[in-house]
This record gives sequence, structure tokens and C-alpha cells, in this order.
Amino acid sequence: MKLNKKALAEVEIGFPVIAAGVYHARLDKPEIKDNKQKDGQNLVLKLTILDNPIMLHKDGKEIENKGRVKLSRYVSMKPTDDYDPDERMKELAIAIKHPPENDLLLEDLENKMVMVKVSYRPERAKKPEEGGGTYPESNEIDRISPVPPEDPFQMPPF
Repeated sequence: MKLNKKALAEVEIGFPVIAAGVYHARLDKPEIKDNKQKDGQNLVLKLTILDNPIMLHKDGKEIENKGRVKLSRYVSMKPTDDYDPDERMKELAIAIKHPPENDLLLEDLENKMVMVKVSYRPERAKKPEEGGGTYPESNEIDRISPVPPEDPFQMPPF
């Protein structure tokens, strides 16, 4: 008995790599995790792309978005001489339209709709200390910004 409906060669698994552009996204469940060096922490933002349909990077083909396009962004919480994490927190607060007189809490970010500027990252070599090999092609979030007030987009049910 045949178990698959489509030819298996046509079935893609994992997260699709989408065309670079600006998309509506939902901040899912943000969390704080230790960084790789174990000398600080990162705010880990997981986002779901909401636009439908979406265009794939590799062939420009439009596909139905069923909530499978997920992206992550890591924001360092460790201050350095030339980096202030509070600046990134203010950018996030602006993106979710959080009142500037209030502190930004982790739970304030959950399930908020934002705009994300997404870029394409080609396959690239891993550093020797990372075990060698390659990272597959992927997407990267360059910027998170607020949804414009005049934007009529409605969050889909997925």
C-alpha cells in the first residue's frame, strides 16, 4: 500500500528558506539562554512568518504558508565597551509598541505582531572549532520593527 500522496522527491522537510524581504511575523515564546561562551546570556526570539503566500528563495515559487516558516534571532544581553543591550531592548519595545515609561518584561514580547526584514544566507563553512562541515542555506532577521498603524494585515489562526 502506497503511504505517500506526493512524490517524495517533491516533499520538502524542515523550515523553508524564503526570499529576502519584509514580512509580518509573530513573536512566539521568547526565552533567556546562556550564550555559547557561558559568560553571559542571550534573549532568544522565535518568530513565525505570517504572510501568505510566501515566495521561496531558491526558485521564486510561491507556496502556501501554513505557519511552518520559523526564524530565530539571538540578542546578546551581555554589555561590552561598544554594545549596550538596552538599545536592543528599546528597539524591541518600539517594535511591539510598548509604553516607553514601562520596563520591558519577557512576557511583554510573547504573541506580538511585528515586521521583520529577512535576508538570505547561503551555505557556509563552519569554523574548525565548531567541528567543521557546513551550515545549510538559511534566512536571517536583520531588523524587527513595528507594524505600521495603517497596515490592515490580520494575524492568521496558525
